Amino acid sequence: METETETREYYTYNEVREWSMAGEWSVCPDDRNFRVSIHPDVYYIDPSVLLGSGATVRADAVVESGATVMAVAMVGAGAVIGAGAVIGPWSFIGAGAVIGAGAVIGPWSFIGAGAGVEADAALEAVAVVEFDAVIGPGAVIGSGVIVGSNAVVEAGARVEAGARVEAGARVEAGAVVEADAVIEAGARVEADAVVEADAVAGA
Repeated sequence: METETETREYYTYNEVREWSMAGEWSVCPDDRNFRVSIHPDVYYIDPSVLLGSGATVRADAVVESGATVMAVAMVGAGAVIGAGAVIGPWSFIGAGAVIGAGAVIGPWSFIGAGAGVEADAALEAVAVVEFDAVIGPGAVIGSGVIVGSNAVVEAGARVEAGARVEAGARVEAGAVVEADAVIEAGARVEADAVVEADAVAGA
């Protein structure tokens, strides 16, 4: 008597690298709808890494031990995903971006080329971190937040849902930018300060 094959949400890279190729996709022999795309010139993926269906890892990328790249997420060329980091479904990690150990990138988020999200930082859904911006260790970026190019959100700071940190602005350690506030280009929010909801902080 035949039994149905159990559908799995993830496979380890150790399993994936044994699969046959169909074009640029590696296809699971037990579930033909589950496939991932790993560039042949990827620099390193730890065997323990978990990959969701439709995940893509480009050339020269590094994905370290215990990380998870969820369904339809993309890790761009030369990007680094640290140990234990989680890249949420449908998220995009740009070329040369660095995601620190234990960081969490929420679903549908965008990390621009050369940006850094440091250890244990957390981004909620649909967050945008533009090119060369930096999110410091343990910082929290809410849903729908936009952090502009070359902006910095320092360690332990919190930027709440819908807020915007414009290009070159700096939110210092421990500061809070409440929902829908705007930190204008080049402005600085001092350490442990609070920018109230819907406020605009200028340079």
